[in-house]
Order: sequence, then structure tokens, then C-alpha cells
Amino acid sequence: MNRLRLLSALVLAVTSAAAQGPRLGILATNLNVPPVPGGSTGTANQALPPGCFCIPINQVCPFRTDVRIALRPVAERCPEMKECCTSGSVTLPPQTAPLGSCGRQSAPREIVHGPALFGELPWMSMVLNRRGTYVAGGALISSEWVLTAAHRIRNQGNLIVRLGELDFSKPQDSLQGSHQDVPIDNIIVHPQFNSQTLANDVALLHLSRPVRAGTVPHIGTVCLPSQGQIFQGRKCAVSGWGGDPTIPGNTFQNVLRVVEVPMVDPFACQQRLGAARLGANFTLDQTSFVCAGGVEGNDACTGDGGSPLVCQNEDRSWTLVGLVAWGLGCAQREVPGVYVNVASYANFIRQFVR
Repeated sequence: MNRLRLLSALVLAVTSAAAQGPRLGILATNLNVPPVPGGSTGTANQALPPGCFCIPINQVCPFRTDVRIALRPVAERCPEMKECCTSGSVTLPPQTAPLGSCGRQSAPREIVHGPALFGELPWMSMVLNRRGTYVAGGALISSEWVLTAAHRIRNQGNLIVRLGELDFSKPQDSLQGSHQDVPIDNIIVHPQFNSQTLANDVALLHLSRPVRAGTVPHIGTVCLPSQGQIFQGRKCAVSGWGGDPTIPGNTFQNVLRVVEVPMVDPFACQQRLGAARLGANFTLDQTSFVCAGGVEGNDACTGDGGSPLVCQNEDRSWTLVGLVAWGLGCAQREVPGVYVNVASYANFIRQFVR
């Protein structure tokens, strides 16, 4: 098999409109504001009061809190952006990790469409139940936390995270190291997660013991984005153990696979999804989701919600941009896959991840 197939098996409840035909049940407010390039910077956030941060105007605060539009010259703290403040006093950690401490591969190479190498994706995590059954993909973002999609784990209990896995059928992939199974002792689901629309589809899994990320070649962390960061034009890839839709009933593969996918402008994504099936009135929730793919044969697919979409930085490190969320079929031309917009939840995540 030469093509990765991953996307969440969860396809949202279908609604109907007389003139539009079947549509997924996704609701979002059309703000009619174009995307804001880039994102908030560490310098801007350092000048903000505790519990406040800057986000693009067309994004929504992750809490039901006080929001203020800050336009020059009224407020230089968030020039031409939106100031979002939590109701409590929260000290936000730095926006970026030290150089070299995250997003590094021990087996770097040009992305190929096929099996991953040992150490190529050290942040890739597998979520299992206590029976050893596969539940979801995820991304290791610190020595104690894994990020995944809430819809994959919200009805699950007694979870285990497997780190450093490559081939599920082998007890050990390399003489350089074996995988590690770590029980989960706490699950934090975004307080505004909506299981019907998949809005705010993020969950943090706390490891019962820290792992020594970066001390072995096949287990390491991926970098987190800044709040509201944009990744258009970057080289990106999605990975996971999802199934091949050409094989009936196959929703899981033993070997981790990776494929390169282009980021898709959110408004172009909205138009393409509407044209594919959802109708002209479909609105993409750009706070909750980003899009990638739309290249025939290269996509994520069934069975691996929560798996990471990462984009490469200029220093060749990798940043977590998305988590596999939902889609319309797999690997179809001009039909992008939809991913959790991790940059919308960066400051929510950093409240817990130190």
C-alpha cells in the first residue's frame, strides 16, 4: 500500500436542506472578517495583564470571558487584534519552547507517502484502552501531556498512552529502544466541546508518570503553536495508524504511516466542502478547524481521529497544527480533510502544560 489513509471515523449527524441535499451538522458564526496573517507574539503577550492574550479578530476566545477589540492607536497591547481575558488571574507561560527542545526528528528525511521510519515522528502517540484496543492517535506535547481529539476519548475510561510505537505487530521496533506504555491519570476536555458539531474538539491526557522525552531517539515532543498562528504555505504532514478504505472493514494498520498534505485556505476549504457535498450555505467554523489535503491519493482517513498534523519550521523543527477531526470520504481530489485548529487553543493548553 503506498497511500496513507487516516480521518476520524466520526462523521457528524446529517441534516437536510430542501435545496442543498445532505449536509453535515456543523454550525458556526460567519464573522465576515478575512484571516489575520501570523499570530500573536510573545512580546505582545508579555505586556498584557495576567490572564489576557491576543488573538486574530476573526477568532473566538476559548472561554466565555471579557473580550475587547484593540485597534491602533487605542490599545498598543494587541494592535489590530482582539484582546481576550480570562475571568480569573492566570499567568500564561512563554509562547515558544527553547530552540531544539521540541519538534526534532532523530530520522529526518523528505516526507514520503508510506511507512514511517523509526524516530521520524517521535511525538506520535497511540491511545489504547486497558484491553490494549486502539482508541485514538495523539501528540506528545510535554513530558507529562498528550493532546488528542475529545470526540475519540470522551466516553472512554482507563486509558493508556503508548509512546515510541512504529509497528504494532512487533514487541520491539529497534534495538535502540522499545515503546513505552503509560497509564492516564487525568483527562481534561475543553469546557466548550460540542459532541454534535465537534467545535472545540481538544482533550489533554495527563501521564501518570513523566517520560524522558528527547533522551531516546524515538520519543520526543512536538512544538506547540502560538495563539492564532497561521500556517499557510508551510510543508506539512499527517501521520497515524488509520485504515485503508479500499479494504472493507479495515480501520487500523499495524505500521505507522505518514503523508505530505498541503494546507488549504479556510475560505477555499469552505467552498470546496460545500461543492463536494455540504451545499452553498455551509460555513466552516474557522476557530475550531483548519483544512489540509485535497490531493487525490494523499490524505488522512478512517479510524485515526486525534492524530497530529504537523508543519515544518525554518529551523527544520515541527509544530503541531492540527488533529484529525472529520472529513468527506478520503483522499479525494479537491476535498480537503478537516483538522482541529490547535493554534486556537494554544493558551488553553498552556494553562495546564508547563
